Amino acid sequence: MDRTPVSSRHLRDASARLVLDRLWDLDEVTGTALVEATGLSRATVHDVCDELIARGWVTELASRRTGTDPGKGRPARRYAFDPRAGVVVGVDAGQHRISATATDLRGATLARAVLPSSPDDLGAARLTSIERAAREVLDEAGADPGTVLAVAVGVPAPVDRDGRTTFRDNPFWERMNPGIVDHLRDRHGWTTLVDNDANLAALAEHRLGHGRDVRCHVTLLAGERLGAGVVDDGRLLRGAHGGVGEMRYLDLVDGVGSATGIAALVRDDALAQLARLGRDDGHHGSALQDVDPATLDAADVLAAADADDPLALAVVEHAAARVTRVVATFASIYDPERVVVAGAVAASCEPLLALVRRDLDRYVDPPGVEVLASDLGRDVVTLGAVRRALDHVREHALVITPAAPR
Repeated sequence: MDRTPVSSRHLRDASARLVLDRLWDLDEVTGTALVEATGLSRATVHDVCDELIARGWVTELASRRTGTDPGKGRPARRYAFDPRAGVVVGVDAGQHRISATATDLRGATLARAVLPSSPDDLGAARLTSIERAAREVLDEAGADPGTVLAVAVGVPAPVDRDGRTTFRDNPFWERMNPGIVDHLRDRHGWTTLVDNDANLAALAEHRLGHGRDVRCHVTLLAGERLGAGVVDDGRLLRGAHGGVGEMRYLDLVDGVGSATGIAALVRDDALAQLARLGRDDGHHGSALQDVDPATLDAADVLAAADADDPLALAVVEHAAARVTRVVATFASIYDPERVVVAGAVAASCEPLLALVRRDLDRYVDPPGVEVLASDLGRDVVTLGAVRRALDHVREHALVITPAAPR
């Protein structure tokens, strides 16, 4: 039992936090530099570093002499954070695809894996797929499951602060989050953080993408369904039950009518127009008539629109009108500086976003909300999941036991 007086223990932990935060982002640092950076005494710095070494977070490097004469002066003690003191895993558990990434404690990727998924998977089948993706990246990275310090999983459902989906009016949401926290904890002892996928995408944009230089932004995941992550004054908004950013209200918005995502909206509208045009009418009114309807997707339509295909342009105009109204609702509710469209569709949606930017100011007061396509690719949720796991480890490092020192 630690019999250190409470006030002394709090002071010691505060000192350890100062030193560890400084070490975490540097390749190496001397004790003298830590004294200057933290304002702690030299004795306290070295005592704290010795404690962090014993815990497994820090290593001591070979000392070097200080001063202009390399033969004189006291050897400087040098320390380094050990990014391999454990691993984290980020998972995007989507409807049709489960992707996982394992990283070290500075976010350097160790391995990735992608598995197919079905929205019809129930309970145990979905849990098995998520667990399998995590185990695959750990195996590829050569990391023992016991070295995992946190796993973060993104799901297309509202999630409360405990990682659970408490909304009960949508069976799909329950299928997407069937007790993931309990399953991974009970099976492996892993600290598991489940969050809404759009929230994790917003976190990725806030740290790595178009949200870095603004304080208030909305990230819109725009695949089969729309979902939004909202960052206000640098802080992710969640709500009492994790419902911030859910798009059910769009059913009531004139000119929108549903939360159908950009990818689904563009694809399905193009297929409907192609069916009306007919494939055997003796002429070709659109290059999209040469694409197999079974494989046609939003990227095909958006590329055709970029090439001035008339049918594709009509589809994109229609979709852009709806998206403009969606973005306008964000502007009214959250007052963001920027809206970032993210997910797989982001790579090809510039023709549509150009139309949104053209018309948006008609609905927004004050005008000037920026609308951008994400640069983070289809793995934006996985990137956000990794950041969520890393943030958790860093915040709770003093009560986490890292992997056994090698």
